[in-house]
Amino acid sequence: MVAIHRVLMTLALGVSLLPGLAAADQGPAAWRHTFELYLMGPNLDGTVGLGPVDGDVAVDPGDVFDALDSAFLGTYIAEKEHWGFLVDLAYMDLEQDGAGPGGRVEYLVNVKQTVAGLVATYRLSETLQFTFGGRWVDVTNRLTLLGPVQERGAGVSENWFDPTVGLRYVRPVGERWVFNAAGDIGGLGVGSDLTWFLSANMAYRITERSQLYAGYRCIDFDYEDGEGSDRFKFDMTQHGFLAGFRFEF
Repeated sequence: MVAIHRVLMTLALGVSLLPGLAAADQGPAAWRHTFELYLMGPNLDGTVGLGPVDGDVAVDPGDVFDALDSAFLGTYIAEKEHWGFLVDLAYMDLEQDGAGPGGRVEYLVNVKQTVAGLVATYRLSETLQFTFGGRWVDVTNRLTLLGPVQERGAGVSENWFDPTVGLRYVRPVGERWVFNAAGDIGGLGVGSDLTWFLSANMAYRITERSQLYAGYRCIDFDYEDGEGSDRFKFDMTQHGFLAGFRFEF
């Protein structure tokens, strides 16, 4: 299992030591870059359906960390005058094993999920931005049965794209604190029937270009595709507290 907090601190330290990135004032027309790494304790609540069968999901952060094999959560933002773009990547690889009644058959469940967002931003004011773009979602579930004689496995993979529109709000609070909030809505039948996202965090400025922050993030998908045995349903809300490191250059 990957120690995510160690990855977070190692990458944050590496970014902070990049030479010369923050040294020069490049003028008002220069690109401004922000790189974020964060750790989240997610709750998963909803319904997953395969074929005619639906199953309820209720997983807390402790269950997620017990099953976590690897993960990456990060954001990159580039801005120049009124325009910019934002890339957000959230990847989780969960793996859980166990045994059936009497311990005769062992099983291994693997769930991989990637949510990659890419949006353009347009500055409406010093604190408010309009965002438009979308999110690509990939979900892969695999079940492997490890019997005394043979090994059998089955899996399903689904991916889709959701167009989104939203707002970002960033406001300094005093000399050291910065409040950040963002939200969007989308899908509307292109991918999901409906998807929405909300986040808010409060950051403490360590130096002129680096911040530590903590907050809350929630993303919801209502997706269904196919019929009969080919039906796939993913009606899920993923939410939880987060903490991270932000570096500007």
